[in-house]
Amino acid sequence: MRETQSDLKNEADILGRFCQSMKCEWAKLGNGGKYRIDSVLFRGNIPVAWVEVKDYKAGLFLGLNVPKYIEGCELSNYTQIPFFLLFRHEGEIGYLKIHNGAWPHAEARLLMAGGTPKGRQPLPDDVEPMFLFDDSQVEWLPNA
Repeated sequence: MRETQSDLKNEADILGRFCQSMKCEWAKLGNGGKYRIDSVLFRGNIPVAWVEVKDYKAGLFLGLNVPKYIEGCELSNYTQIPFFLLFRHEGEIGYLKIHNGAWPHAEARLLMAGGTPKGRQPLPDDVEPMFLFDDSQVEWLPNA
């Protein structure tokens, strides 16, 4: 598993802030490798969105590897609920609607990209095909 305890704590904080704003709850999906994306958002017991979460310590890097992009878009398409890239950058929470439940929503470019986060052991797939998104497509939560 690539996520450290610190990563999971940061992810929970980002999801908590987003869900408070959107009046929903979240559940982690990374249970034994069944899912590639991070979480599902729900109200009551009804799923309302799929989410991949990032916590950017340095620059803003709006990218998803191909398997996560495909999984999120397929889940969104089959369930007719949106798929979001949710992130924290410089203390602010931003999100990008990747798929709206009917078709891809955000424009993306497929490039070789990625890298090893500072302080982490490099892995052979740190640079891989990734869908990259422009920051002009980002929406930001209002400051609390």
